[in-house]
Amino acid sequence: MDSLIARLGLALAIGLLVGLERGWRERDAPDRSRTGGIRTFGISGLLGGILAALAEALGAVSVLVGGSVAFAAIFAWYKAREAAHDKDFSVTGVIAALGVFALGALAVVGDYRAASAGGAALAAVLASREILHGLLKSLTWIELRSALILAVMTAIVLPLLPNRTLDPWSGFNPWEVWFLTVLMALISFAGYVAIRVLGTTRGLLVSSLTGAIVSSTAITVALARNAAPASNPSPLAGAASLAAMVSLLRVCGVVLIIEPSVFVSVGIPAIAAALS
Repeated sequence: MDSLIARLGLALAIGLLVGLERGWRERDAPDRSRTGGIRTFGISGLLGGILAALAEALGAVSVLVGGSVAFAAIFAWYKAREAAHDKDFSVTGVIAALGVFALGALAVVGDYRAASAGGAALAAVLASREILHGLLKSLTWIELRSALILAVMTAIVLPLLPNRTLDPWSGFNPWEVWFLTVLMALISFAGYVAIRVLGTTRGLLVSSLTGAIVSSTAITVALARNAAPASNPSPLAGAASLAAMVSLLRVCGVVLIIEPSVFVSVGIPAIAAALS
């Protein structure tokens, strides 16, 4: 996307997308009673793109910086007046407007794919207010702590481990061992979430189906951990069987893609075993 017009169009589209969500949420408000709607956010994205283009053409970053400060000050002032009138002191609208402005600038002078993805993500987060607030209200401290521990294991510890063997026999790779640990923990946590949201039977089926695509072994181990305290282990056994079936079908898919000529000799027995 090398055309400046196309990039400015993307900046406008990002603003309109976010403005659509903001405008829909306040669609019952009287006209001209709200600081930001679909037109305001659309213009904000376009303004960010125009200032970024000017800054690049003139070689003066101060144009973009000064414009950003002025935009933030004006929008925040109007939003403060609205908050004082409505007794609503949420700053989400201001942050969203600044995000649209920044994404509009990124769409023109940066990676337009990152800008479009950021715009879609911003609109999705804004539209998920009720879901996120409901999640916070129903979340227990143990569940939050478990999610934070998983995040630390995945995003902090895993990248720091060396991805190479450390022993003379080339059998111990710290990254692979920790990755398997994280994978099993994630599958267990995802299964817990699925069971809580969908119920015991449906939750087990969904988590087993999706998890077995990655690792049926990890799914089976996670189910085995829950078998001892369970009053009725039958659903767990059924979920483990389902995971094994998915793993066989996954092998068939890999064989069909890599070496179709041997699919008949490998795939048919595997499919028969999966369905038996």
